[in-house]
Amino acid sequence: MTDQKTADIVVPDVSVPGVPAPDEASEIVVAGSAAPGGFIPPREPKYEWGIAVRSVTDLLNDGSHPESPEGCLLILKDAIGEIVRVGYAPEANNLPVYLVEFPGGKLVGCLEEEIAPVLGVRSAAPGRM
Repeated sequence: MTDQKTADIVVPDVSVPGVPAPDEASEIVVAGSAAPGGFIPPREPKYEWGIAVRSVTDLLNDGSHPESPEGCLLILKDAIGEIVRVGYAPEANNLPVYLVEFPGGKLVGCLEEEIAPVLGVRSAAPGRM
């Protein structure tokens, strides 16, 4: 076996004039942990599209449903619908939002706390409920 000499690594000076150099004990901030407006990764949805759900509360228009005036009743409590799409709301910390089709073809965006599965939650694994 031969002796191998490791090369010394030289780090070039990349300081910017007028900008103070960070000290060695500077604090590392993880995105979303301390600074407002940082990136928050989307949370995995609890429910999948295609399952039947019921509304656990009366659903009122928060201003996002263009066909009805703000504050009016959209769906009564215990109405049964089907999840037709799952998305995320960036303005609500990337929470899952479920587009639910209720009787009469009315589509309403719902949060997880506003709906509950009728028969149980389908798992992403085939053959499991």
